[in-house]
Amino acid sequence: MEKLSTEQYLQATDFLKSKARPLEKALFEFEFENGSREQVLEELKVYQSEDGGFGNGLEPDFRCEASSALATTIGLQHLIRIGADESEPMVQKAIQYALNTFDEEKVGWEIVPKEVENAPRAIWWNYGGDWPWGNPSAEMTGLLHHYKGLVPEDFLEKLKGHAVEYINEEATNDFHELQCLVKLMKELPVEEAEKIAVRVREIARHSVTTNPDKWHDYCLLPLQVVSSPASFLYEDFKEIIPANIRHLASNQAEDGSWKPAWAWGRYEDVWETAKQEWSGVLTLDNLKVLRAFDAIS
Repeated sequence: MEKLSTEQYLQATDFLKSKARPLEKALFEFEFENGSREQVLEELKVYQSEDGGFGNGLEPDFRCEASSALATTIGLQHLIRIGADESEPMVQKAIQYALNTFDEEKVGWEIVPKEVENAPRAIWWNYGGDWPWGNPSAEMTGLLHHYKGLVPEDFLEKLKGHAVEYINEEATNDFHELQCLVKLMKELPVEEAEKIAVRVREIARHSVTTNPDKWHDYCLLPLQVVSSPASFLYEDFKEIIPANIRHLASNQAEDGSWKPAWAWGRYEDVWETAKQEWSGVLTLDNLKVLRAFDAIS
């Protein structure tokens, strides 16, 4: 299996340390160089608002300061990555934000707030868009299960029951939603995860792009849902994983990063900043998945 060369890894390292956001730099140092957990917390605090949610451009494609469910799922995933437990104040505030902003009618969360309309953003980030329930409510449900000691038990049961019913009866082949479903699977009790496993596999077969000729376009790559050989969907895509690893290794930019396969189509000056931030996010994500498959020389 082709691997990322040592030189390519060092180029990616240099990019993350010199050109990525301080948050991605701190995460890289924590995950790859035994860096400081406290430094990640300090950098993440920049994006947490007084209401406990995350915003302030944590998701680079919309720049509003206001908290959002989507940005809060990202913040909580970072906290999980560094092993933050229920005693961590940042976790407590974020979980409380999630509980406070739950929409009873939707049985979930609105993906972005009204304030998104007043900030530079990608063309698809408008308030009130027709987003499927799972994005981000399935992922948020999983995060609340991860930190279940901070969540009322009856509320978790309600969410879990709705998630199982929705996924089996209403979930579509939207690949953004699939990514949220995969994250939910990691956090649900085994018995509940098994209730949706067949349907999630079916969605994955329709949503993951397995044709290498299309991997340069905006699509869902196998390695974006199969992050390690231990992943739930590994057996479904193991035959195509080596080719996807070769694709990543051969498509690193000259500056050592990986670039987003999309553009905003407006706010071009701000997009350049967002593009650079995304390059840091994607580079860190790709190094993590390549390491998980022992694909770094």
